[in-house]
Amino acid sequence: MIAVIIISLLLLGISGLLIDSHRRTWREARDSATLPERDKRFAGSMFRRRLLASGTIGAIGAGIAVWPLVPRQPLAMAAYLAMLLAACTWIMLLALLDFWATRQYYRRLRSEHRDKQVHLAVEMTTMSESAEAEG
Repeated sequence: MIAVIIISLLLLGISGLLIDSHRRTWREARDSATLPERDKRFAGSMFRRRLLASGTIGAIGAGIAVWPLVPRQPLAMAAYLAMLLAACTWIMLLALLDFWATRQYYRRLRSEHRDKQVHLAVEMTTMSESAEAEG
């Protein structure tokens, strides 16, 4: 019984810390004057995904806390465990979605930077060739 309370409180505490951390990061990005609008949109969608996952962690913590109240009947226990499993699966799906979205975002940034580097190299070569032709 003590272990149930400890695990439940631990998950609720972790959830609260994560939510606070995500909220601070989002506010910082939202209020930044130098951050481009695209980056702010990405930060907003990341905030929503991570807030949902962190809230679900808190819901699992609360769900574990009510374990002593679940009737000791097979159907009730199966439903209780199925809900906990569904919540854990939801967290994993959100994590995969966040991983995929973040990967796509940074892949796009890397591609843009590579294009700018190529453009700059072409410009430098052109300038160098024109300087040699003049001199």
